[in-house]
Amino acid sequence: MSANIDALIATLEDLQLQVVKSFQATCDLAAIVKEQQNQQQVQVVAINEPVELAPFNAFLTVELTPFFGAKEATMIVEKLRRCRAIADFRYFIPMYKMAGDDLKKRQLLKAVSAVYRYKFGGYKNPEQYSLRSEIKYAAACDDCGQLANILVNRLKAEGLWK
Repeated sequence: MSANIDALIATLEDLQLQVVKSFQATCDLAAIVKEQQNQQQVQVVAINEPVELAPFNAFLTVELTPFFGAKEATMIVEKLRRCRAIADFRYFIPMYKMAGDDLKKRQLLKAVSAVYRYKFGGYKNPEQYSLRSEIKYAAACDDCGQLANILVNRLKAEGLWK
């Protein structure tokens, strides 16, 4: 009986070590993606030639992580991806419960949602100024302006924002 428990404990410790290593690898990958994104933005400004950008969902996950943490950032991006797949962003509304009473996080979620909707279709309709306006107001905000400006710079790098 004791040998079984010891074996089980050893197995659990091995699994825990694997999870920690996997998490560290994910954090390292996120740092690499962010560094590449920063280098690519500098290249775009310096030589005015388009460079290949990291996939938008990966970029967004990296940018949201400092504000929400890795787990929540991944959940946010996955929910946005699903909403886009079914073409109905009303399913994103429950994500605001994650922010609770934190108004800064709620505004960040609102800005991220607007940028995502704009990037994946909103820019095609010139009569739809509401998303663009929402993004501009978010960029001017003291709390969420930093993230909104980063996202707008990404849209500019992709040629979607003028």
